[in-house]
Amino acid sequence: MKLSTYTITRVVKEKGGKYVSIEVGTDKYCTINNARITGDFFAFPPEVIDEIEKYLKGRRVTRSLIETIMSLINSAVLLGVSREKFQSLLINVLEEVSKACKVNAEN
Repeated sequence: MKLSTYTITRVVKEKGGKYVSIEVGTDKYCTINNARITGDFFAFPPEVIDEIEKYLKGRRVTRSLIETIMSLINSAVLLGVSREKFQSLLINVLEEVSKACKVNAEN
């Protein structure tokens, strides 16, 4: 069985031109080895974005991981992007990574 790596990138743009880009990559064992959140939005405290990226690295996508990430997002104030769009985008990327890993494991 050949194991693959995955990188999923998704972007959402708010009315008024603000955007968020989220990229999550995995190694061949579906462990997250890359997480980048960029855009022209603001987060307060600004360290929360770094905390999310660091928390994701070295982990697999689980319900517990998603709940912890949502808690981190809920602790921040976001300007330029709605909390709902940000959370939805991040969950979408994580679920896509998880689904790709499951399909690969079945083949």
